[in-house]
Amino acid sequence: MSASEKGWAIFAAAVSVVVLFRMVNVFTRIFLPLIKNGFVQANIIKTGIAANADIISTQQTTVWSGGQPVYTICVKFRTLENKQIEASIMRNLTLEEIERFKPGNGTTIKYDPKNPKRIALYDKPLILER
Repeated sequence: MSASEKGWAIFAAAVSVVVLFRMVNVFTRIFLPLIKNGFVQANIIKTGIAANADIISTQQTTVWSGGQPVYTICVKFRTLENKQIEASIMRNLTLEEIERFKPGNGTTIKYDPKNPKRIALYDKPLILER
Protein backbone atom coordinates (compact mmCIF):
# COMPACT_ATOMS: atom_id res chain seq x y z
CA MET A 1 0.00 0.00 0.00
CA SER A 2 1.45 3.34 -1.04
CA ALA A 3 1.68 6.38 1.22
CA SER A 4 -1.13 8.05 -0.73
CA GLU A 5 -3.44 5.06 -0.25
CA LYS A 6 -2.61 4.94 3.47
CA GLY A 7 -3.43 8.64 3.74
CA TRP A 8 -6.84 8.14 2.12
CA ALA A 9 -7.55 5.12 4.32
CA ILE A 10 -6.76 7.13 7.46
CA PHE A 11 -8.89 10.02 6.19
CA ALA A 12 -11.84 7.68 5.45
CA ALA A 13 -11.51 6.09 8.90
CA ALA A 14 -11.44 9.52 10.57
CA VAL A 15 -14.54 10.67 8.67
CA SER A 16 -16.31 7.42 9.57
CA VAL A 17 -15.53 7.93 13.27
CA VAL A 18 -16.79 11.53 13.18
CA VAL A 19 -20.02 10.48 11.43
CA LEU A 20 -20.52 7.61 13.90
CA PHE A 21 -20.05 9.91 16.92
CA ARG A 22 -22.47 12.43 15.43
CA MET A 23 -25.11 9.74 14.89
CA VAL A 24 -24.68 8.44 18.45
CA ASN A 25 -24.96 12.01 19.77
CA VAL A 26 -28.20 12.64 17.87
CA PHE A 27 -29.64 9.31 19.01
CA THR A 28 -28.81 9.83 22.69
CA ARG A 29 -29.86 13.49 22.72
CA ILE A 30 -33.12 13.27 20.74
CA PHE A 31 -34.44 9.75 20.26
CA LEU A 32 -33.39 8.01 23.49
CA PRO A 33 -35.31 10.48 25.71
CA LEU A 34 -38.44 9.96 23.58
CA ILE A 35 -38.14 6.18 23.87
CA LYS A 36 -37.55 6.37 27.64
CA ASN A 37 -40.44 8.82 27.96
CA GLY A 38 -42.75 6.31 26.28
CA PHE A 39 -41.89 3.57 28.80
CA VAL A 40 -42.25 5.96 31.75
CA GLN A 41 -45.65 7.15 30.51
CA ALA A 42 -46.90 3.59 29.99
CA ASN A 43 -46.00 2.77 33.59
CA ILE A 44 -47.66 5.94 34.90
CA ILE A 45 -50.85 5.19 32.96
CA LYS A 46 -51.01 1.81 34.74
CA THR A 47 -50.10 2.90 38.28
CA GLY A 48 -50.54 6.68 38.43
CA ILE A 49 -53.17 8.85 40.08
CA ALA A 50 -55.56 10.74 37.79
CA ALA A 51 -55.95 14.51 38.12
CA ASN A 52 -57.45 17.38 36.17
CA ALA A 53 -54.79 19.71 34.78
CA ASP A 54 -54.65 23.14 33.16
CA ILE A 55 -52.41 23.50 30.12
CA ILE A 56 -49.93 26.33 30.72
CA SER A 57 -47.94 26.19 27.47
CA THR A 58 -47.47 24.11 24.36
CA GLN A 59 -44.22 24.38 22.41
CA GLN A 60 -43.34 22.56 19.19
CA THR A 61 -39.90 20.93 19.24
CA THR A 62 -37.69 20.31 16.22
CA VAL A 63 -38.41 16.56 16.41
CA TRP A 64 -41.02 14.67 14.37
CA SER A 65 -42.32 11.20 15.24
CA GLY A 66 -44.56 9.11 13.00
CA GLY A 67 -45.00 12.05 10.62
CA GLN A 68 -46.30 14.27 13.44
CA PRO A 69 -44.57 17.13 15.26
CA VAL A 70 -43.47 16.49 18.84
CA TYR A 71 -44.62 19.10 21.36
CA THR A 72 -43.62 19.90 24.92
CA ILE A 73 -46.83 20.37 26.89
CA CYS A 74 -46.59 22.09 30.30
CA VAL A 75 -49.46 21.57 32.74
CA LYS A 76 -50.42 22.67 36.24
CA PHE A 77 -52.39 20.39 38.59
CA ARG A 78 -52.98 19.57 42.26
CA THR A 79 -52.04 16.29 43.92
CA LEU A 80 -54.23 14.42 46.39
CA GLU A 81 -52.28 16.25 49.12
CA ASN A 82 -53.45 19.55 47.52
CA LYS A 83 -49.91 20.43 46.45
CA GLN A 84 -49.75 22.44 43.21
CA ILE A 85 -47.36 20.94 40.65
CA GLU A 86 -46.12 22.17 37.27
CA ALA A 87 -44.80 19.46 34.97
CA SER A 88 -44.14 18.94 31.29
CA ILE A 89 -44.34 16.07 28.86
CA MET A 90 -43.19 15.50 25.28
CA ARG A 91 -45.71 14.00 22.88
CA ASN A 92 -46.36 13.92 19.15
CA LEU A 93 -49.69 15.57 18.31
CA THR A 94 -52.13 15.33 15.41
CA LEU A 95 -53.68 18.51 13.98
CA GLU A 96 -56.80 17.97 16.09
CA GLU A 97 -54.73 17.42 19.22
CA ILE A 98 -52.72 20.59 18.58
CA GLU A 99 -55.98 22.54 18.88
CA ARG A 100 -57.14 20.56 21.91
CA PHE A 101 -53.88 21.02 23.84
CA LYS A 102 -53.65 24.80 23.50
CA PRO A 103 -52.71 26.87 26.59
CA GLY A 104 -55.73 27.66 28.74
CA ASN A 105 -57.49 24.39 27.97
CA GLY A 106 -57.91 21.62 30.50
CA THR A 107 -56.99 17.96 30.23
CA THR A 108 -56.68 14.89 32.42
CA ILE A 109 -53.30 13.50 33.40
CA LYS A 110 -51.98 10.73 35.57
CA TYR A 111 -49.00 11.37 37.82
CA ASP A 112 -46.54 9.24 39.75
CA PRO A 113 -47.39 9.63 43.47
CA LYS A 114 -43.70 9.20 44.39
CA ASN A 115 -42.57 11.85 41.89
CA PRO A 116 -45.52 14.05 40.81
CA LYS A 117 -43.45 15.77 38.10
CA ARG A 118 -43.55 12.49 36.16
CA ILE A 119 -46.84 12.62 34.27
CA ALA A 120 -48.69 10.99 31.40
CA LEU A 121 -51.58 12.41 29.40
CA TYR A 122 -54.64 10.40 30.33
CA ASP A 123 -57.12 12.59 28.48
CA LYS A 124 -60.27 10.89 29.69
CA PRO A 125 -62.90 12.89 31.57
CA LEU A 126 -62.38 12.79 35.31
CA ILE A 127 -65.41 13.33 37.51
CA LEU A 128 -64.59 13.98 41.13
CA GLU A 129 -67.18 13.20 43.77
CA ARG A 130 -67.87 15.68 46.54
